[in-house]
Amino acid sequence: MSEFFQLRFTVEGVPELSRILALTNERLGNFKLPLQKSAKFILADVERNFESEGGLVGGWQPLAPSTVRGRIREGYGAHPILQKTGSLRKSFFSTVSNTRMEVTSRSPYYAFHQSRKPRKKLPRRAMLVLTEYTRQNIVQEFNKYIRGKNI
Repeated sequence: MSEFFQLRFTVEGVPELSRILALTNERLGNFKLPLQKSAKFILADVERNFESEGGLVGGWQPLAPSTVRGRIREGYGAHPILQKTGSLRKSFFSTVSNTRMEVTSRSPYYAFHQSRKPRKKLPRRAMLVLTEYTRQNIVQEFNKYIRGKNI
């Protein structure tokens, strides 16, 4: 008898990926391998998003003129956006167990930029996104795993 496994990813401001996959192999209980691959896909998207200054989300809003002036005065230059010191870009990491995976940031600034909450000054500049291509790759990895190709 088949059991069911629900694959669910949520990213604030992005429609969640949710699929119910039928398990035909009852010995599956450790999903660490496809979860690790999924984390790598998502972290690669974060890196691409930084490289393209938000290209995966239509581009980040330009820096305010006062911010540009301050960055130039401090010797950083006007670009790249969200990369004044590079610490935010380097702060992303994943945690993976047998049944759960989380991709997040160690930076205290991440949540403010990622959030969809109403704002007055700081524009939303989402870094962590789940692209359709990545969604398809994740589902494909789980399907391959469930079918026994990676066991």
